[in-house]
Amino acid sequence: ADGTKLMGGVLVGDAKDYGKLLQLSKKDDLGGKTPESLAFGRPAPGEQAGAAVDGGDGTGLADDDVVCSCLNVSKADLKKAIISEDAVTIPLIKKCTKAGTGCGGCVTPVGEVPRVLAATLKALGKSVASGICPHFPYTRKELFDIIKIKEIKTFDDALAIAGKGEGCEVCKPIVASILAGLWNQHILQTGRDQIQDTNDRFLANIQKTGTYSVIPRCAGGDIAPDELIAIGQTAKKYGLRTKITGAQRLGMYGAPQHQLPEIWRELVQAGLESGHAYGKALRTVKSCVGSTWCRFGQQDSVSMAVALEDRYKGVRAPHKIKMAVSGCLRECAEAQGKDLGMIATSKGYNLYVCGNGGARPKHAVLLASDIDEATAIRYADRFLMYYISTAKHLQRTAPWLEELPGGIEYLKQVVVEDKLGICAELEEMMVNNVANYRCEWREVVYDDEMRKKFQQFANTTEVQNSEQIEYISMRKQKHPNTYDLPDITGPALYEKESAPESWEWVFAGMVADYPADGGLAVKHGAAELAMFHLPRQEADDARWIATQNICPHKQVRCMSRGLIGMKAVGQITIADPIYKTVYDLQTGRGVSHPSLSLSTFQTKEEQGRVFIRLPPAAELAEAFARQAKDVAEQLGFKPPPRGSHKDVPLPRKSLDW
Repeated sequence: ADGTKLMGGVLVGDAKDYGKLLQLSKKDDLGGKTPESLAFGRPAPGEQAGAAVDGGDGTGLADDDVVCSCLNVSKADLKKAIISEDAVTIPLIKKCTKAGTGCGGCVTPVGEVPRVLAATLKALGKSVASGICPHFPYTRKELFDIIKIKEIKTFDDALAIAGKGEGCEVCKPIVASILAGLWNQHILQTGRDQIQDTNDRFLANIQKTGTYSVIPRCAGGDIAPDELIAIGQTAKKYGLRTKITGAQRLGMYGAPQHQLPEIWRELVQAGLESGHAYGKALRTVKSCVGSTWCRFGQQDSVSMAVALEDRYKGVRAPHKIKMAVSGCLRECAEAQGKDLGMIATSKGYNLYVCGNGGARPKHAVLLASDIDEATAIRYADRFLMYYISTAKHLQRTAPWLEELPGGIEYLKQVVVEDKLGICAELEEMMVNNVANYRCEWREVVYDDEMRKKFQQFANTTEVQNSEQIEYISMRKQKHPNTYDLPDITGPALYEKESAPESWEWVFAGMVADYPADGGLAVKHGAAELAMFHLPRQEADDARWIATQNICPHKQVRCMSRGLIGMKAVGQITIADPIYKTVYDLQTGRGVSHPSLSLSTFQTKEEQGRVFIRLPPAAELAEAFARQAKDVAEQLGFKPPPRGSHKDVPLPRKSLDW
């Protein structure tokens, strides 16, 4: 080691420099710092004490800090695009720099890109648009208040009263979250289903293969033997991979969309219910065994955790919520690393809030100490509803508290002392949420109309394997032969304007089966198409739009499950459900990735039926397969051979690094 590169480190106690050190560890040097200045907080040679590393713009980022790690875009790259190329909106920044076109985390309302954009525009003397998108000129909090006061229950009513246009992939999930957080009605009821984000749309987390995870609730980590057996039997029957999650639950992986209702029918009949692992909602309440079994336990932490999870299950929020209850100060459940945590004492519980793990870990802070169970739950009700009412979209409780004027002391005044006189209202809001809870999967299982939403194809009840990846055996279970297929770049294979008359009109389903402003998959032999219904469009060729179902980005058959948006310029877009790659739905051309394109096809509607003009099924399937093969050959891509992911045990002796 020569002291020229930061390899890693452990922060004990004050971890406020974590973000800066993380950025520095990605660089090849110390950015002008010395090891001593990093370790002991002393200024580097020639640097003034307390000098800002962000140019004084308040972003906390130096110009060479990486803002988008997926595409390796720095803060300097963003500033250049904003200043030189007039990229003054998130979509323009995506187009100019590709930032945010990977996982999308950096362009969320609380991500680094909006922060840099706001700071740069402020330095240029330009105003920053405060609305969530061009369709709603309001912040999330303002929109929350409007929807609450006017008792708005649908997205269309929200647009009519507080917005304009038809909505986009940004505002639809935000409004969906607000509606669910206020009224807690089933998110898949007609009128709400097509505004849900990827995972809520099918009540499951979509995986990179296009399949889904199935995670039942195990409140407090408590699970009965019969429930364990039911999970094992279900996983074995449907060929699902099982794993204990980091949240004390059992997860099953690899479920196709059309099998989800049947899988959940078996789980529901065994007494299990949705774990909401897919939602921006309470995920789980982790617990230790508490005083029931542990000789150090001060209180029954398991019962408290189960009570919390039963109370708050299904409550939607701006972001996911994690909780924990520890039975003593030994903190085995890690309650101080959660959005809400309780640690048992001899007198009751200490209540902690606004902690989290993840990329920017935060230690929770003490809200109240030595309180009884009833008081703890009352404070939790108030805290959660205050957060849900005021936070930004996709903002966890920790950054929310950082932005809250007055910080934890002000939060104590609001939640504990009722400084604003709103605690009774907050408690009532939570009571209504709890009263309206229904297991979302139980309702789907026993509702024929909701079950139809999971049918694989609109034009047939047949099913087929839509995955573009093979499986291998690993640790006694099936496992994806892990690799990413290459992007299919270049022009689309087919354009609807050049469809020959010799092609046939293929039945694509009944009009009544298609959701408004949504899509369904269509089977044509081994090939798959995506058909979208936009009934509010005036042009005939815009009411029904058909594209290939394979997303050129990573080659997953998933486009029919994407979220439709309408840009301010009238452009209709579709965002793929896995990586959020955005395409112009009418032309098929990539918006976020201009090098990618979707094939488009002619459509028509006749007597309640819809059709797509297509080449013969074998020809279409062969053309798409040949296109993928040609790209792989051009890039020299070869999938790893079967069996190349065998377990490799590390030697137990010390390793020679």
